[in-house]
Amino acid sequence: MGRPEEGTRRSSPEKVIWPAIQVGTLSGASGLFVGGVSGLFRSSAPGLFALASGIQWFALGSTFWATRGAILQAWEVQDVTPKDRIYASGIAGGFAGGSVGALTRGRANVIPGAIMFTIFGLLGQSIYNSLDAQHTKELQLASHDGKPASSPFWRRVANSKWSPMKVLTDEEYEKMLRERLLRVNAEIVLVDENIEKLRVEQVRGPPEDDITSTRNTNDS
Repeated sequence: MGRPEEGTRRSSPEKVIWPAIQVGTLSGASGLFVGGVSGLFRSSAPGLFALASGIQWFALGSTFWATRGAILQAWEVQDVTPKDRIYASGIAGGFAGGSVGALTRGRANVIPGAIMFTIFGLLGQSIYNSLDAQHTKELQLASHDGKPASSPFWRRVANSKWSPMKVLTDEEYEKMLRERLLRVNAEIVLVDENIEKLRVEQVRGPPEDDITSTRNTNDS
């Protein structure tokens, strides 16, 4: 791999640390949820089990992404190839799995954790590269033929009838916000009408029937 001239590419810690924190936060939230569900069946203290799982997943996600980003920057390649990303993900997975395994589960889990997460890193990056290359090819064919491009794989999965979620386009999201705004405005109008009715009743005073019944009570 060729190296650029000195100064054309400098390592930036912000480009490594901040994305690592974001990935770690998402991983920690997933671990917190999975740990909470698992803790209901496997632990007498599901809250502590979920917290420990969330911390462990945060450490794994942030360490993996920081190591991967640092490796890609240390290689100082101008155009990172898909194969470079596979190697970087494999190395980062091994380091994250081994280091976090040693800290959370003891030295005996360094080698198993490193091997397992190296495989996860290699396979995960390979699958992502394959899907990304397929989507890029579809975009190129669509632009060449003048046809609309098909949705990415993850979008098709999210929009399937088996998925509890749906990915909205910008137009659909804008339409949803407008509908909610109309409902809120309608509720505000109803509240204003009720407030105005109360004000009118206060100005008019109590009805005549109430005044008469009050007088009869006082006379008796």
